[in-house]
Amino acid sequence: MLILALMFQNAPFSSSFSHDSIDLGWKGQTIFTAKGHHGDAKTERHLEPAKALILGYPHGPKTAEFVPAGRNRETYTVKLGSFRGRVHASTDSFPCTDNPQAPLGSIFGKPAIAWANGVYDRAGDWLITFEGGAVSIRPDGDKFYKVDSRGNCTVRFKPNYYRDHLGYFLWDKSKPLWTKPVSGWCSWMAHLQDVKEADVLEAARFFSKQLKDYGYTVIQIDDGYQRVMQFGQDKTGHEPFSNYWTKPNEKFPRGMSDLAHDIKSLDLTPGIWVGYYLPLGLQHMNGFVTDPDGNPHKGPWVNYAINGFDAAARNEAYIDTIREFKRQGWDYFKIDTLRHVLYDSYRQVPQYWKDRRESMEGAYRTIMAETKKAAKGSYVLACWGTIPELAGLADGARIGEDVGPNLDSMRRSAKYIAQFHYLNNVVWRNDPDYMCFRVPIEQARTWATLTFLAGGHLMVSDPVSAYDAAHLDALRRVGPPIFTRPFNVVSHQADPELMILSAEKNGEEWAVIARMAWADLPERSVSAGPHGRYLAFDFWEEKFLGSVASADFHALPKGSCQVISLRRDLGRPQVLGTNRHLSQGAYELENVRWQRGKLSGRLMRGPGQAWSIYIRVPSGWQTRQVSAPHEQFGEVLRITFPISGEPVDWTTTFSTDG
Repeated sequence: MLILALMFQNAPFSSSFSHDSIDLGWKGQTIFTAKGHHGDAKTERHLEPAKALILGYPHGPKTAEFVPAGRNRETYTVKLGSFRGRVHASTDSFPCTDNPQAPLGSIFGKPAIAWANGVYDRAGDWLITFEGGAVSIRPDGDKFYKVDSRGNCTVRFKPNYYRDHLGYFLWDKSKPLWTKPVSGWCSWMAHLQDVKEADVLEAARFFSKQLKDYGYTVIQIDDGYQRVMQFGQDKTGHEPFSNYWTKPNEKFPRGMSDLAHDIKSLDLTPGIWVGYYLPLGLQHMNGFVTDPDGNPHKGPWVNYAINGFDAAARNEAYIDTIREFKRQGWDYFKIDTLRHVLYDSYRQVPQYWKDRRESMEGAYRTIMAETKKAAKGSYVLACWGTIPELAGLADGARIGEDVGPNLDSMRRSAKYIAQFHYLNNVVWRNDPDYMCFRVPIEQARTWATLTFLAGGHLMVSDPVSAYDAAHLDALRRVGPPIFTRPFNVVSHQADPELMILSAEKNGEEWAVIARMAWADLPERSVSAGPHGRYLAFDFWEEKFLGSVASADFHALPKGSCQVISLRRDLGRPQVLGTNRHLSQGAYELENVRWQRGKLSGRLMRGPGQAWSIYIRVPSGWQTRQVSAPHEQFGEVLRITFPISGEPVDWTTTFSTDG
């Protein structure tokens, strides 16, 4: 049997194939093997110049304006016939699609997804896709994926995918991801710059009592406490510059240390906003980035900026503030004006960097690296806009613009979620900005659905008086956020109508499909999947929609949404869903088992209200025993548990009519 092996000059890609098998490798590791009829299969290598990332914000540059010299996008293609194959990846991988027309989705666990056409491996930063023919991809353990193709198929392998193909050229993927939930309250749109110590304490006490047990644990003070102004203040006095942040204005009379202590005493995380804008008057004046005339360069929003390579100036301007806040007890840092340091200062004076033979990107990354070091393990959020030059340093990035309590803001948030969803929990944790929940309850549920399914931050910014029983219920039913991966590894179009969570846990796979109305929408059916019949459950309405072949969404008025979960119909009693958590099992259900007519599990509850599990009892089965208060309506058994914050074990038994 003839076997042909190829190695590409100066490239660690290899391929070997015979009449009935193929093996593709990268950096000495097998990445894909297949059996089938491959005819005269051959591998081709394509190179094209890398391009700067498109940003698309309404003001500022339209691209990131940065591509390292000589950087290329590299792609290898192999054309095959029908095959049965296997992708070999790391545990840090997931099924995905690079089709921008696919639904916008997230993954919990390692489910099989009908729309998947590839696998992304974060550890190696490579993407392999399969196009043409009828392709199915199914996870096979933690590291492998079965791939079957009927008909001609083109295999594409893209090394350095996020780095070179997507434009995050400086990404350090070795940095561990922040896997804990990021959820809570921000003062900005609640009180703007009028925020007072009393407002923060009121929010902390409310969240400790009402929402802490639902994952909302961050209480973050935004702009308004500090004594250094972003506008109209060119100079400061003679005290250390960090004092203008860490020793607040008269609205915070007890100081920042006592406030951090009070927040922590409620078992919450104290968070602080710091803007990296600067007036003149620092001790280390030689550290300022200068114009060609030698004067400090002044730019919009940032005023002045420090050369990140100048350690003494960097410490005075930025890092001493973070160190002191950390010493005071603050454990969450939202660093603002970072976009303007780079785009409105550094990039505006290229000769400054050329004369010094220094990299402006290197100086910029040094500021964030030292910020993260000073924060000593605390969460660090880079704000605002996706800033590829900081990839691999900050724990999170605020990907969008400011929002307010209106539908247009929610739609703007959805736009940036769709555009940059591929970054979430791959490069960093996405922050689509807080939700403003003081909108009609239908819109609040839509905003909660959108933000939860985005898989990043879950923050709100309202006066706490806005949280009536209905709005509080909506917040509880999406908290805490869960760690998901993006199904889409390309930008998605704005105004996403459908968002999908594909989940796998306890040996079960299911999907949660949300439909959001940015305008009035008519009825619509969405295919449930390739496995015949599915049980459909409306989450917000708590209603069983039947055993179906498609998810049938009713007409939706502008600003509203509908969420339907789908589970394969097993023809026996099984969980439909719960009213506790929008993930429909990823968070709130543990140890769900069916054994000899007995269905059991554990429900993660929360205080303040009663929570229910819904079970379908199909025709031919009878409910015999239930371990908690319950009622049955036709095929639907609802078990409602007493109010408590503790998890509860539940058991049901059934028998057949025969």
